[in-house]
Amino acid sequence: MKAISAIVEVTLEGLDTINTRALLFGRTIGLVALGLMVLVILAQIFFRYVLNNALPWPEEAARGLMIWMMALVAPSAYRYTGFVSIDMLHDLIPAHLKNYLVLAILLLCSFVSVIMLQHAWSHFSAPLLFDSSGLNRLLQDTGINQLLGTKIQFRTAYIYLAMSVLLMLILMVSLELILRQLARIIWGNERFPIPKIPTEMAANS
Repeated sequence: MKAISAIVEVTLEGLDTINTRALLFGRTIGLVALGLMVLVILAQIFFRYVLNNALPWPEEAARGLMIWMMALVAPSAYRYTGFVSIDMLHDLIPAHLKNYLVLAILLLCSFVSVIMLQHAWSHFSAPLLFDSSGLNRLLQDTGINQLLGTKIQFRTAYIYLAMSVLLMLILMVSLELILRQLARIIWGNERFPIPKIPTEMAANS
């Protein structure tokens, strides 16, 4: 059992490192997306109400940025228990059963995520990748393609890809949490503590 626990411990350290770095990168990009979304909305307010000449692309751009921000930040909330939860049952059951309840919830979440990932990827990889007329107008108005000599086109499917990225990150986190929960059941909570909340998240919680 000592050898097995040592292997589990090393595996969890590896998963912890991968997930910590991946989620930190996701939160960083999500913060950039949030900033861009605010700028896009403010630009539209200025053009619509000050210049009386609304732009055709800010609404679509802001929506896409919001979706990607959610996809990149939500896995951190899942890993560090940042979602709103109902813990009445968790508080009522005996302490030695709580780990089993958490494990059951994690397994259920993973099962649902796998099914959702299949649908999300099928939707993204469907042959109809709708052109994003608003964002393509942005490329046209700014002259990016002419400047770079490219033929870049925005497609709605690129926004749908966010769901696949979200669910893949969720499954990566689920793998770590399930293994950690099994280890907590077998070898105790003290040896396998839950992931520590990052400083920047703890400060805002």
